[in-house]
Amino acid sequence: MSGLIPIIQADVFTERPFAGNPAAAVLDADRLDAPAMQRIAAEMLVPGTAFVSASTQAGVDWRLRMFTPKREVGYSGHTALCGTHALVESGRLPGDRVTYDTPSGLLRVDVERGDGRALMWLEPPLPACRPFEGNLGEILDALGLSRAAVGGWARPVVTPDQDLLLPARDLAALRALEPNMRRLAAVRAPQHARGVCVVSRETVDPGSGSHCRFFAPHYGIAEDIVTGSVHSTLGVWLLEAGALPAADGRVVFTAEQGDGLGRPGRLQVELTVQDGRAARVRVGGCAVTVLTGSLRADA
Repeated sequence: MSGLIPIIQADVFTERPFAGNPAAAVLDADRLDAPAMQRIAAEMLVPGTAFVSASTQAGVDWRLRMFTPKREVGYSGHTALCGTHALVESGRLPGDRVTYDTPSGLLRVDVERGDGRALMWLEPPLPACRPFEGNLGEILDALGLSRAAVGGWARPVVTPDQDLLLPARDLAALRALEPNMRRLAAVRAPQHARGVCVVSRETVDPGSGSHCRFFAPHYGIAEDIVTGSVHSTLGVWLLEAGALPAADGRVVFTAEQGDGLGRPGRLQVELTVQDGRAARVRVGGCAVTVLTGSLRADA
């Protein structure tokens, strides 16, 4: 193989550089096989690298594969948004919607343009929460979260991605967390679980709806900067806990994450409510490019 392949690095779920969650996107990735993609993702060393190539499936715009520095993943919200951002900036997405063929199935991203920005929306299948039935005490101990600091405004639940959603009393309780990562990994790995997301209804910015921290040390992520995938279920959870208006219609709130890591991220969470229950949920965010370049395909 020879020639140059365009690549960008962007910060996702933010509108300013060096905030939010960093990701990379490689366009014209048709000439790259999976081992080459993995080498590039390891070289970029950002949480997610998107590889966008031509689709061979009717009715689908692009093929999308997503890699962490260590492995391919079927779905990563901020990585998919980075790939979409790269298409928008390169002029390859003239419309307001893109459909990807991914290893996990079809993925649609809607794009709202205006005021010099593009707000990109992911719409996963409507998630359902289920009560957590394990030993909560050992998880609290590993997190360093006292029983008194657990919020009483919602019950702990498990998401479809096997994340545990825990309510915190306030923002101070969230900021005070100093998890024992080794202990937390030892607790969660045998449960075949993913992360623990601790959520406060008290926020940094006035008017936001939630602030969270997300830990998954047994997945190689001590603390995630911004976790797009958890926020669809988080929105449903807040609604069911009475923390959002239950009147039929559209409910939108800003979710915060990453401030304690020095990279504040902001997500938009939108729910469509019917008969007091969530009927649809979307998670949206912006991105800003911080680096553009080219890859040597024969490297």
